[in-house]
Amino acid sequence: MEIIKHILERKECYLPLVKLFPDGKYENIGHGRNTPEFITIHEVSLGTKKTPAEKDAQHYIDLLDHPKGDPRCAYHFLCTGEEIYQFLPTWARTAHTGSTMGNSSIGIERLVNVNVDFDKAILDQAKLTASLMHMYNIPLTNVVPHKYWSGKECPARLLAGMYGWNWEKFLITVKDFYANKDFFYDIL
Repeated sequence: MEIIKHILERKECYLPLVKLFPDGKYENIGHGRNTPEFITIHEVSLGTKKTPAEKDAQHYIDLLDHPKGDPRCAYHFLCTGEEIYQFLPTWARTAHTGSTMGNSSIGIERLVNVNVDFDKAILDQAKLTASLMHMYNIPLTNVVPHKYWSGKECPARLLAGMYGWNWEKFLITVKDFYANKDFFYDIL
């Protein structure tokens, strides 16, 4: 699987800014590069008590392309169960954790909707996590749920043990991808 690059241009915020060029290339025009120390796992969900929405990846792409709130809020990747999208270079800081403490973190969001293959989306998220661990020499102990930073119950379904997955199984799967050197290599 190839990671789909949909790099967001950010012009007005206090984090590293990304300028896009017509040929698809980009450059950092902001406050320096982030050196990732953590990987934060998210899911687009309103919690376990709500039925998964019918919102697809395009809905979330549109929200990131045209933010209604703080333009610093974004995540680096979205795993949909069919594709993986990259929205920001891994060196770009972004406020995906709800706390400035998580700014040294790469955010990996997972789509939760009625049509998502949950197993495939989790496996893609785990393989991407292992790939980023390898790329930045990040230890498994620094792979954390969003809840670690903000207390928000996220990724809710994974933390609740739904669909045959829980946090421990996720970390074991990440560890297996890492041990087998089964990585994505097309990460910016």
